[in-house]
Amino acid sequence: MEFDNNERLRNCFRDEGRKYGYDNVSAEFLDFKDMKIRWQRTYGWADFRVSDYLRDAPDEVLRSTARSLFRRILGIEDRYSPELMEWVTLPEFHQRNRETYLDRCRNITRTTTGRCKSLDEAYDRLIGAGLVPYDPTITFSWSKDPYTRRAGSCSVLMRVVAISSALDTDDVPDFVLDYCLYHELCHILVGFDPMGDAHEADFYALENKFPSKREAETWLRRICVFA
Repeated sequence: MEFDNNERLRNCFRDEGRKYGYDNVSAEFLDFKDMKIRWQRTYGWADFRVSDYLRDAPDEVLRSTARSLFRRILGIEDRYSPELMEWVTLPEFHQRNRETYLDRCRNITRTTTGRCKSLDEAYDRLIGAGLVPYDPTITFSWSKDPYTRRAGSCSVLMRVVAISSALDTDDVPDFVLDYCLYHELCHILVGFDPMGDAHEADFYALENKFPSKREAETWLRRICVFA
């Protein structure tokens, strides 16, 4: 089955590549932790490594993805195809792939209860303050080891938020933990943005609603951690 999927992927990418002057095109699915695509190319030759989260995508999604990538390579456009964006943001996408993603996240506990603090309680405080709606599709976890200078991370597509275990201590005020959790949730609230700039204004508008943002960031700087 995996061979069939790889052959299907190669056929889609080869067909699109010929339209843009690439006669020698290879492509295969790889088990990246995150949803991403990597490529190498020279004149007339291109090789693509595609996240296996797309292995179930229909041909029209794979073809449109290939088309947008060749157009990016040629400097014609810099966005992923609408077909790909629609496919990966369907609820079925994260439902189908999240367990695999979690298995590939080696530095998470997959629990919300830490030694001293609870992410569930922090989430409840954010909901109670009216900052976020309750969303049962989001998975929260502590990291096993502290992130290097990072308070947390998230996957917008898989709807997973991980918070650094460096914050799992009684020395950290609750409002600081809440801010770090809120910062990651803001990414999910504004939605998937693979280029990192389309929703920037929306993100900062949301983040600025946190009432103690400045105090939380000042506290984090003292321990050299940043949201």
